[in-house]
This record gives sequence, structure tokens and C-alpha cells, in this order.
Amino acid sequence: MKSARTAGFTLVELLIGLAIAALLTVLALPNYSLWVADAQIRSAAESLATGLRYAQAEAVKRNQQVAFTINPATGTGGWTATQVIDGAVLQSATFQEGASLVTFATFPAASTTVTFTGLGQIGPNALGATMQEVHLNSSTGNPGVRQLYVLVGGFGPSGVAGQGNRTGIKICDPKWPATDPKGCPA
Repeated sequence: MKSARTAGFTLVELLIGLAIAALLTVLALPNYSLWVADAQIRSAAESLATGLRYAQAEAVKRNQQVAFTINPATGTGGWTATQVIDGAVLQSATFQEGASLVTFATFPAASTTVTFTGLGQIGPNALGATMQEVHLNSSTGNPGVRQLYVLVGGFGPSGVAGQGNRTGIKICDPKWPATDPKGCPA
């Protein structure tokens, strides 16, 4: 006599499958949280660099000074590009869209504004010191998360900030050597 087995899973097979899925999830969770933190830092750095490039391009297009200001508050901060002449907001963005766990540190300390002239160069800042760097890190405190810098300034042939006569905007990773294109100037 043949046994007629119906297609499907037995309860034991289903429980083994669920146990394997749970084990894989537990093993993958730390790497996933690291990946999310890295993605948020990259998103925030790209947003900053895009905003800086936009402000610089608008200054050239309008042949007027345009100020780029960052609000470095974690979770609620953002950036704004405004015309210096009348204070009109040209564009703004917040960091909560994909970068809510990123911390921002500006250098020199407490400087939050860069002013671009009509020639696209960095001009005098009426609000104090001109922001030259923004360091982005994760607020989760995970030591495995990478840190990125957004640099604003002149970069000469050696890549050293402050050299050369053109204004550059660069995202760099301080873990790479200064001679590597991904690295930060020494």
C-alpha cells in the first residue's frame, strides 16, 4: 500500500526553516546597522556638497554674493542658500531625510556660513569666520562607522587646502592617505 503524502511542509520542517531565518537575521543585524549608519553619513555629505555647489553656481549665475549656511543640529538640522543682497532663500534642505543620526562639527568651531562671490570664489563672511570644513560622524557611537569630511576652499596641485586660486568642494575620508583621491589633505 502506498502512502499518499500531500505537498507542503511538515511542522518540523517549518520550525527548522524559521530557526535558520532567525539565526541569519541575528547574525546580519550588526552589519546592517553599520551599513545604515554609513549610508546616512554619505547621504548627509552628498547633501552638503550639493548645497555648496548649488550656492556657488547661483553666485556665478546671478553675479551676486550667495551665502550657504548649515544648521548642524542632529535630526532637525539642514542647510540654506540665500542671496546676501536681500536675504531671499534660494534653496534649502533638511538632514532628517536619510541622515537623522548624523552629527556635524564645523571648523573653525562655531562657523556655519560660507559666502560665495559672483566669481564663485569664497568671499568675506559678514557673520564671522568662514566655514572651511564639516566633519560628519554617526550619533550612534558605533566605532566601526566611517567618518567623512566636506571641505570648502582652494586646493592646489598637492591637494592642500588654501593653496591654488580656485574654490573647491570635496568630500573626503580621513582614513585614506592624503595622496589618495578619496583621502583628505594633510
